[in-house]
Amino acid sequence: MNQKIKIIAIFFLGLFISFNMIEMSHAVKIDIINSNTGGDVTKNKLIKKYIPKTNITNQVVEAAKKGTPMVTFGNGKGPRVLIVAGVHGNELPSQIAAVKLINYLQGKKIRGTVYIIPFAIPSNTAKTKRYWKGRSPNAIAQYSGTPTNKIVKLAKKLKIDAMGDFHCTRPIGYPGKSAILYTKYPEYQSYKMAKYMSKKSKSALKGYKKAGFYFKGALEDVCNLNGVPSVTAEALSWHGTVKKGSVTKSFSQMNALLKYKKVI
Repeated sequence: MNQKIKIIAIFFLGLFISFNMIEMSHAVKIDIINSNTGGDVTKNKLIKKYIPKTNITNQVVEAAKKGTPMVTFGNGKGPRVLIVAGVHGNELPSQIAAVKLINYLQGKKIRGTVYIIPFAIPSNTAKTKRYWKGRSPNAIAQYSGTPTNKIVKLAKKLKIDAMGDFHCTRPIGYPGKSAILYTKYPEYQSYKMAKYMSKKSKSALKGYKKAGFYFKGALEDVCNLNGVPSVTAEALSWHGTVKKGSVTKSFSQMNALLKYKKVI
């Protein structure tokens, strides 16, 4: 009888250890990279409606109340990819897609390191607000202290190999359709990344010869000028709305960037 009890105890102990090992393998790291941007993103009704209802989502939402959250998959080794969404708080599909990507990657084998910033400025997302102190955050990334400049400095510190800044474009705006934007100089890899992502996500390909000329202060351009190969991805949706298929399109663009660097 005692022998049977021992066998049963060992069996359940093995289950307990296995369960905890699985939980540890699914664990992710969440950091606050800017404590001046916090907000409750669930006050945005469309964000609340469309983000996955999971434990990891809840953790990200709670972190966003304290500032800009960054979710890390991996230990900093191998190819390092940074995905950013929410530079404009009123561009919702890309932010929803970033949260979906976090849920998708949880528990998956990562061949490298993936950093995801789903809400660059949570306080703006909460209010469906586009501007930061009266200016577009995507036009001031060269200025120290701005939310986007903090991301540039972080990308350099982390030695990011590929950065994608994910946005949404209005039909009457630029580029006016789902697209991947790039520059060829000084980081030619920006073009190579964009070409691959364009094909894989079935998005238009648009580019320029030199970073910092046409879109001075854009996160993508400032990163390229600082030695971080970067692209901008646009999914078609009116600002403040979630057009049918726009979240899926943005997600496919993010997935294409990860596949380009072969981390998944």
